[in-house]
Amino acid sequence: MKNLSFLVIALLLSLPAFSQQFEKEKINAEEFKNVKVTVGGDFAIQLQSLDHEADVELIDLKNNFNLPTANLNITADLAPGIQLFINNYMSSRHHNEAWVEGGYLVIDNMPFLPAADNVMKYLTIKAGVMMPNYGDAHFFRSNNADVLNNPFVGNWIMDAYTTNPGLEVMFRSNGFLALVGTNNGRLNYGRGNDIGEDLVFNWKLGYDTQVNDDLRLRASLSGYHVGEGHSGSYLWDGDRAGARYYNVMQKADAEGDNFRSGRWSPGSGQSEMNSYMANIFAQFHGLEVFGIYESMKGVRRDADQHFTQTALQALYRLGSFYVGTRLNKVSNNDGSSVNRTNIGGGWYMVENVLVKLDYVTQKYDGPAHGDIDGGKFNGLVFEAAISF
Repeated sequence: MKNLSFLVIALLLSLPAFSQQFEKEKINAEEFKNVKVTVGGDFAIQLQSLDHEADVELIDLKNNFNLPTANLNITADLAPGIQLFINNYMSSRHHNEAWVEGGYLVIDNMPFLPAADNVMKYLTIKAGVMMPNYGDAHFFRSNNADVLNNPFVGNWIMDAYTTNPGLEVMFRSNGFLALVGTNNGRLNYGRGNDIGEDLVFNWKLGYDTQVNDDLRLRASLSGYHVGEGHSGSYLWDGDRAGARYYNVMQKADAEGDNFRSGRWSPGSGQSEMNSYMANIFAQFHGLEVFGIYESMKGVRRDADQHFTQTALQALYRLGSFYVGTRLNKVSNNDGSSVNRTNIGGGWYMVENVLVKLDYVTQKYDGPAHGDIDGGKFNGLVFEAAISF
């Protein structure tokens, strides 16, 4: 029995440990041979067992499987250091048809402009329909069926994710990162007279270093800015695929499905806004810690907004297994708040197959929540996912 225990421990330690991915590494231009198209996919399904309660009648949640979700990813190597990426949702909670979520061009080298070689050693240019690189929280979220980077089942309560047409230029050298970007602020821009005023801007400063074989440290600060008079910017309500924790806190007499159930944010449509996110990340042996402090002030439908989000996530990884917890709180300027605690773990059965179990409890307090003020939900969600 003792020998068997040693064998199991040795096997676990021999398995490759997961390394958190933030911005993708620069494309190696020397590896390009010819134009190549790669097709990939993501699949995810959850078994949900949640309960909820409030001082109003809520729908009767069932213990059952959620709708399986699927992504289709197309990557094309077009030239040395130039790559195109397109993501398609084949099945999602909010849409029952297949549709293009976004796509963008990455330029890490300019073979058509050899004089720029020295500059392009440090620059990455992205252009297309994409999530602005605001904050580091979006590197730990699920994108419909693409869930392998999210250690839990649900995304953040105040979930910054959108896909807007835009452009970003990123500089990287010796662990330092500086990024500036601009986009139109909208998922769908220019319908009729709804064309707004100006572009919106985002930026990021960061430092990511592997101190030694055992210790990695990263810190970043980001901003997202919407000038006065915009027709309505999207940042937090741009995820059209839908949230996990299906139908939680939905009133029995409500019509339709609240596809953002479990989330709470400033919403979309800010005509003026300044938002900032600070993040820290530390990895020591198998211990991994990630933190968020986010503050936004803006104007939506002529009303002032001020939302604050804090989060602390701690994981311990042992080979292909991990366990951890996530504490997440969002509050606004009228004293309302949402508090969530996640406890769970996962197993990378192979590099491309993950199963995870998530216990979640979430409580709503304050007038902003209306009839569900004082309500809560809690329970277990099991998720299985394949990405390739």
